[in-house]
Amino acid sequence: MELKHEESKNRFYLLDNKKEIGEIAYANVKDGLIDINHTEIDVNYRGQDLGLQLIKAVADFARENKLQARASCPYVAKVFGETDKYDDIKA
Repeated sequence: MELKHEESKNRFYLLDNKKEIGEIAYANVKDGLIDINHTEIDVNYRGQDLGLQLIKAVADFARENKLQARASCPYVAKVFGETDKYDDIKA
């Protein structure tokens, strides 16, 4: 499995043997703030915590770039609410 960042399209995605199996997308809201607005995992790959891997990738990106993140995606909002791992980037 391979994780890629397509910064020009504001998304991270996962590949399995060159097949895209999941993505997480974000929008630049204003300087220093992104909105994580979409997460999707191929139905055949669900239940493997791939969504959490994608959230971690966006969180690491936010930290490296000194960004805050808000979550309009319901899945990401749920994860943000269940753990304090992302408190440092939550807007």
